[in-house]
Amino acid sequence: MRKTLGIIGAVVVLAAVAIGYFLSQDGADRAGAGDCLKNNGDPIFPDLRVVDCGDTDAVYEVVQVLHDTVDTARCQGVSDIAYEEQADRARHKSGKRFVLCLDGIKKK
Repeated sequence: MRKTLGIIGAVVVLAAVAIGYFLSQDGADRAGAGDCLKNNGDPIFPDLRVVDCGDTDAVYEVVQVLHDTVDTARCQGVSDIAYEEQADRARHKSGKRFVLCLDGIKKK
C-alpha cells in the first residue's frame, strides 16, 4: 500500500512540474525585442504571454528588453509602456529581474 501511494505521489509531483514548465514556456521572461504579447491578466495584475504578432489577442510589441533591472523609467522615450518582473512576485517565479519596454499594437 505504501509503495503504491509513493508511486502515485511521485507521478502527481512530476505531472505538476511538467505542467508548470510547459505553461512558463511562453511567459514574459522569454520575450525578446520584436515579440508580441497578450495579457491573460488585467492592467493591474498583468500576465503577459508571448504570441504570434498576427494573433488577434496580441496587444503589445516588445521594443527593448532590459535585463537585471526593475527600473521602468529606463523605457521613457523608448516605448509607450514599461513592464517589470522580478523573482519575488507571487505570480511569477522566473528567477529573473527584467523590464520590457512595450508599444501598444494598433488594431485595424
